[in-house]
Amino acid sequence: MFSAHLKAKSVFSDGARCCPARLGWFLQEVPALLVPLLLLLLPGETGTGRRLLIGTFMLHYFHRSIIYAFLTRARPIPLIIIVCAVIFCSLNGFLQGHFLLHCARFEDTWLTRARLTAGVAVFALGMIVNIHSDSILRGLRKPGEVVYRVPHGGMFEFVSGANYFGEIVEWCGYAVAVWSLPAFAFAFFTICSIGPRACMHHR
Repeated sequence: MFSAHLKAKSVFSDGARCCPARLGWFLQEVPALLVPLLLLLLPGETGTGRRLLIGTFMLHYFHRSIIYAFLTRARPIPLIIIVCAVIFCSLNGFLQGHFLLHCARFEDTWLTRARLTAGVAVFALGMIVNIHSDSILRGLRKPGEVVYRVPHGGMFEFVSGANYFGEIVEWCGYAVAVWSLPAFAFAFFTICSIGPRACMHHR
């Protein structure tokens, strides 16, 4: 993702075809919402634990593809970035949904475990930080502006990439709650992809 971010900057300068930011964000994020939803609607085991965990995953992408996409003031997104994101979100949505609905095995007492409670709580905390930080960033720009300004307030008083930090916390909490290889792999990918971007923004 970090290399894709750098490529995106060069693509802008090369005058490649781009998609309006709002439509682009919707298209690239919505597969991670629709694929698990489709799996959830198909016949299979859908106990409380499974619905809770797949719901946390879908909640993030509902916000990202519907709410955030509508509110964003970002600049247009190169089509190649959108295509790559659609592929990733589709595969990841299938992987997380398929594991939870068809592969995971939960004990009867699983819902009472501290690990689940802690993981979901960390996920919720990270999502709150992520949403609040995005709101601060949007407030720095007037409609039509693409300039960068240093953000202040909220978690930006403690970390320069508060929006990235919040998303990393989200998926680490999700991984703890699910406790599976697919969930930990996604959390690790998130750290490796947006972590370097956060460092670049800090510099």
